[in-house]
Amino acid sequence: MENHFIVSHLVGINRKTVGNTPRGRMKRVKLIGELTGHYALFTMLDPYVFMEAEILPEHLKKWLKVPGYIMRIALTGAVLLLLWYGFEWLRATASKPMTDPKMLCVAILITCFILALLACLARVCISFFKLDELESLLENSYFVDRNRRVMGNSLYGRYCRLSHLSTMLLLDVDFLSKCDPFAMDELARFPLSLRRLLTIPNRMLAYSIVGFGVFLLCGNLLGIIA
Repeated sequence: MENHFIVSHLVGINRKTVGNTPRGRMKRVKLIGELTGHYALFTMLDPYVFMEAEILPEHLKKWLKVPGYIMRIALTGAVLLLLWYGFEWLRATASKPMTDPKMLCVAILITCFILALLACLARVCISFFKLDELESLLENSYFVDRNRRVMGNSLYGRYCRLSHLSTMLLLDVDFLSKCDPFAMDELARFPLSLRRLLTIPNRMLAYSIVGFGVFLLCGNLLGIIA
């Protein structure tokens, strides 16, 4: 796989850094897998590595997709298990007499959970009904075009494409000038209404998760919901 990356330096640097240990080789495969799918932010600094990843032989791409499928199945199972555990805990808690502080804390936790769920649903709706319009405003962006080709139109693919658009709106000028300079002018002209459409659900999701964690931790430490 690594022999197909000739022009870019990211794969070669990673090979020298992590070495040939079993864990190191797993990290090397993980990096190449990210380059053919959903990638980390720092890899955008080497756009040529994505161009070379796009022309990898199809049989190698199929092998690289297997760990991603397994990880998504595992994460989905973990989320469903956490939801089931949360509902069971909520049912058991609500069936017992509660003090006013405990009732307030439980109500806040439920509110945070509902807000996070609504934010995720809003992002899914935006990815299906507004994504094409949003991407059309960034026609000169290599990464937007690349994501459309590589990630496709599945629910996961469209959600990842929307997440990348949201991230691009938060990047500073210096970073953009190195990874996607042709998109800078288009991002500067991005309509404020559509910018808010992307950022508000993101902030709702982030604040809800942080709030849930803070109130749950404080409630346990203070013995309110223990």
